[in-house]
Formats: sequence, C-alpha cells, structure tokens
Amino acid sequence: MDKETILNHLNNAIEEHTPDAWNQIQKKLSQEEDSKGKKVLIEGNFKPQSQKRTLYKRLSIAAAVCLIAVSAFTFTPAMAAIQDIYDKLFSNVDDIGVKAALEQGLGQDADQTYYDEANDITVHLDKVMTDDKETMLLLTYQSGKTNLENLYVDLFEGKSKIYLVGKNNQAKLLKNVGWGSSYYDKKENKRAVALSIESLKHYQGQEVRLMIENLTIWGEDTTHKNYGKAFATVWPLGFKLDQSAVSEREIVALNKEFTFEGITYTIKQVEYTGIETRIVVTGADTKPQVDKDGNVYTTKSKLELQLLNARKIDKKSGYLVNESKVNEGVFLKSGGERVDPNFVKGEMYEGDDYIMVFAPVKDRTNVVLEVGQDIKIPLGN
Repeated sequence: MDKETILNHLNNAIEEHTPDAWNQIQKKLSQEEDSKGKKVLIEGNFKPQSQKRTLYKRLSIAAAVCLIAVSAFTFTPAMAAIQDIYDKLFSNVDDIGVKAALEQGLGQDADQTYYDEANDITVHLDKVMTDDKETMLLLTYQSGKTNLENLYVDLFEGKSKIYLVGKNNQAKLLKNVGWGSSYYDKKENKRAVALSIESLKHYQGQEVRLMIENLTIWGEDTTHKNYGKAFATVWPLGFKLDQSAVSEREIVALNKEFTFEGITYTIKQVEYTGIETRIVVTGADTKPQVDKDGNVYTTKSKLELQLLNARKIDKKSGYLVNESKVNEGVFLKSGGERVDPNFVKGEMYEGDDYIMVFAPVKDRTNVVLEVGQDIKIPLGN
C-alpha cells in the first residue's frame, strides 16, 4: 500500500469511525488505572463491520491513529522484574549492538502494549534508542492462536513497513538501517525483534507516533504459495521520546589508505557509540555501478566479501563468527581484544561509501582495523 493510499484510508476511516474509537479509549483509560492512579495498558478493541482482513486493515489504521495519540500519554515504565524478562529474551537476538545496550542499561524503557484483535497478537514495545544516524526499537509480539514462527517484521526486503505519523495524520515511510534481527521462542510462540530505522533524535521531548504495517511470511519452504508475501497487520505504537533514549555519536575523521587484493581503499572516518563502531570506507569497487540500460546497482566489494568470509549462519542463533576463519575476515582490535562485526548490519552503503559495523569498543584510543592476517591499520589520528 503506497503512502497516498494509506493517507486516504486514514482520512476516510477517521471520519467514519473515530468517535466510537475515542469512546472505547476513554472507557479503557477510566477502567485500567492501577492502585497508584497510573495508566497501565490499553488494548486496541476496534472491530470492523466485516471480518474480511482487507476491510479490517483499512479500519484499523483509523484506530491506530487514535490509539497512538492517547497511548503516548498513558503508559509508564515497566517494573524491574518485568524489564529483566524482556532483557533476557532480547539477549538471544544476533545483533551484538542490542546485547551491548542491554549490558550497559542503555535506552528508554518504552513499555507500550497494543493488542491486534483480528490476529490475536499482543505487541509490546520494550525499549527505544536513538542517535544522529539511527533509531533502534526493541519489540516483541506473541499470540495464542496465530503461529508466528514464519512471520517477521522485515523492513529490509520483505513486505513490512514502518511509518512516522505526524500532524494531520500524515504518514512518512521510515528507512531501515541494516537487516534487522529477531529471535523466536517456539514454546511461547513469541518473537523478539530488534529494528533499526532512521534517526528520530530530533524528536527528543516530543510525542512520537509510529505505525508498523504488515508482517512478512518467510520460512524454510521457499516453494510455499505465501512465501515472501504480506500478512496484513496494522500496529500503532506511541511514546514520548525521553532524553534517556538519546545517545551521542563520536566521529573521528581519518582519511587513511590501504590496499587489499589490488584495490586501494580509504578509511574516511570512524564512528563510535555505545552500541556500535562504524568504519566508513570508499574504494573503486564500493561505488554504485550502472548497467547498459542505465540502471544503478551495487555489488559487494572485495573488502565486504572478506568481512562476510568469517560469518556463519546458525539455525537457532543467527549470524555468528566462524572461529575457524577469523584469520580470513575483517575485525577490530581494541586494547588488544578482538571486536567482532555486527553481521546483521549488512549491505550498508551511503553514496560511494561502504559502511562496516562492529560491536562497540571499550578503548577508543587504541583501535586497529585488521583485514586478514597481514593488514593492520591503526584508527587513531
């Protein structure tokens, strides 16, 4: 569904269904106060006139807008015990930046819950982190009826999309950063997801309204008729972006050259945050290519292929370092300790640049880029 169509649905549905939605929200607000008078949970209980999924999708967008607007003011941080449960679940995802964030206690505890009645899916936004380059959202979704094993929030190459809902209910499609990461708990039929999208840092102190549209159907059976198709959902999530969600990015300009397999690369800069280390590189084979028909495309550079050479895929744990190939990959050394690539932040390009993403480093004053066994480039000035 394109942006214009979504906005038309929003406008039409709001005119027809907003009053009832607001009545239900007000009822929920009055009923669901805890003993301290704090609002704790709103469930989206907006039933369409027809049970057909396509119609539900249109009407639920209107409900989504209403719910986002109210929920941003009505949720409180989770208790420590509940937060610990979510942290343990997210520690299973293969995004090493997420694990670092949990270890350091970084980010804002959003604690937002939405119930997708049509699909019997409970969605929980656990944590939000943002800086100058990206925003990371940690969320879970769970169901007692819908099998979630092959249902993903795939912003990279799937049918899933995430929108920022602004004033006058204008929906802006947000760009993804990297592939994203998830972990499926089969026993609980629950999926934990780490999504990286464009920066929302400039919204600090403001209400942020997001809308996640569609899950993507993947799985091992690539011949299945629904493989790669959309599973219709509309999930609204709203919160006030607190200062605790915002972190700074230290950028060190370098302009250092090295040659690998006949290609000269230039390290333009290194970027440090609490959840990652980025190396921005340019070279003859990192630039976009143009075919005979004028179509622009990218190919993996020799450096990128070298980095991926030390990656292995584990069915349960996702992307890991292949320890038997550490001398054939690309790593960092910080204070003498190896720092691994964050393989879920793959295929990241900006113009002519290729961006390698690694785990955060502890000692930023003593960092070395190692390409294979023989190439070692100090990343200090």
